[in-house]
Amino acid sequence: MFKQMKLVAGQVYRTKIKTPSFWLTVLTPLLLPLVGLIIGFVIAKTSDDSPARLAVVDNAALVQTLKTDKVLDAKISAVADVKTAKQKILDEKIDGYLVKEDGKYTLVASTDSTTKFNETTVKTALSQIELAEKATHLKLSPEELISLQTPADLTMKTLSKKGESSGGEAKNAANSLVSLGVAIVIFMLLMIYSNMLAQEIANEKSNRIMETLLAATSTKVQYFGKILGIGLLVLTHIVFYVILGVAAAIALKGNDMVESVKGMVGGVDMSFLVYAVLMLIVGLMAYLFLTAIIASLVNDQSQVQQAIAPISYLSLVGYMASIFGANVPNNIVIKILSYLPFVSPTLMPGRLAMEMSTLTQAYIALALQLVALVFVAKFGEHIYAKNVLSYSDEKIFKQFIQNLKK
Repeated sequence: MFKQMKLVAGQVYRTKIKTPSFWLTVLTPLLLPLVGLIIGFVIAKTSDDSPARLAVVDNAALVQTLKTDKVLDAKISAVADVKTAKQKILDEKIDGYLVKEDGKYTLVASTDSTTKFNETTVKTALSQIELAEKATHLKLSPEELISLQTPADLTMKTLSKKGESSGGEAKNAANSLVSLGVAIVIFMLLMIYSNMLAQEIANEKSNRIMETLLAATSTKVQYFGKILGIGLLVLTHIVFYVILGVAAAIALKGNDMVESVKGMVGGVDMSFLVYAVLMLIVGLMAYLFLTAIIASLVNDQSQVQQAIAPISYLSLVGYMASIFGANVPNNIVIKILSYLPFVSPTLMPGRLAMEMSTLTQAYIALALQLVALVFVAKFGEHIYAKNVLSYSDEKIFKQFIQNLKK
């Protein structure tokens, strides 16, 4: 039987992977970030890198300080009054002007200029100047001023039942990034491959091919073989993305965006990463078996979207619960949902990432999802065998309820 199952899986895999539609499906999610990178690259190459032109109104001391300390990446000039500064902006001779009145600063920037001022950067620079002036007034030495500006030395650690660990917010942020990735990957792959599996089964039923196939093999071989074949396609999809990601990291070494992502991913806790991958695999396979059950009730291609829509909604429950549950992490409903099979794959990794659940609790959720996977696989085998040659005109979910009662 296993040999026949491998033949069915191989047939599904080879048939799908050779089609342009499969590779279009794989590459389509990459188009948006690729277009973003291209646009960013073009903008960076064509943008004006010259410093902003900033005029300071009637304040020779501030002009001198800005020029000497170089706290702003701008070409500093002086103007006598606001009227002159406004005219220079309209004549496109400056990009903005700075006024200090009653100890308060006002920056007026041109809307037509391609060079923009960053409010946070300007505020930080002016704060440094103000601090230096106050230090001079208080007769503080440069060493004392540096000492005042030195930030506190803080090391973040976390304590849980599994012990103490370092990392703090940086580790949680990295883990959260991975948990979000797991939720997105599960949803994306589920949309693609549940639809593919359902169409495969619906196509064989509508064309009466299934009757011919079952003359040579059993429903069990077809059921598990198709799941295995689609599972291999999912694996190919993920491996392709991993290889592409590694290649991009090597080719774009030094790129700010790539280095930023590498920095975040580098902080991921390995025990969390192992758990997230296991939950991804088990959760996705459970959804595929659930899809095969529903798809066996479909008679033609027109019913496919209707059949798999509730499965898509189910996968969203955990993701939405993780978002809303972040504000109420100890809510009893959120806690219960994090153990619920088919919801836990997208909810529990997020709770674990933010240390709302322990690793032990997370593996309990994984074990429950694994039990659900085995149960759905065995239960689905019975329903698949019963309905794969059935061509009832009744609604899909009415048929499903009837199968549950029998």
